[in-house]
Amino acid sequence: MFNPVPIEWVVGGCVSVLIFAVAYSFLGQKQDPYFARQTLLTQTELKFYKILSQICKKSLSGLPFSLEIAPQVRLADIINCTERNWQKGYGPQISSKHIDFVLFDPHTADIKLCIELDDPSHDQAHRQRRDIFVNKALVAARVPLIRILVKDMYNQKLIVGNIKKNIL
Repeated sequence: MFNPVPIEWVVGGCVSVLIFAVAYSFLGQKQDPYFARQTLLTQTELKFYKILSQICKKSLSGLPFSLEIAPQVRLADIINCTERNWQKGYGPQISSKHIDFVLFDPHTADIKLCIELDDPSHDQAHRQRRDIFVNKALVAARVPLIRILVKDMYNQKLIVGNIKKNIL
């Protein structure tokens, strides 16, 4: 014969499941520690980006290819190494670093030039080690790099000459 379950048991079971679900959602799951950054570029980088945009549109318009600017590009998206060397630790070294700006041909996506802005933080020992590593890695991969010292007013003629010298 069928024995009906007392309604108190059904309600008690539902309440227990609900309490467990709420407790698990608050206590059982870790919150990811991420938050949105305010901007992609620092004020210094943004100032240079605007100047570089003007240079690419006006002063470099006579090149046999056009140039676009990609800011904050991961070094591992510019250069690579074999899977074996990646496992040896070379890969993580390049995947954790970024280049301030990369000039590329928008029709082919060919990388033409990397640009690093060197502000006073590059005088610190750990930044100098990082810069030496980046320089050596890009030379090994035959990717041109220019470094530009951060100043209040950029010498656009010098920048244009430096870009042309390194991409032609």
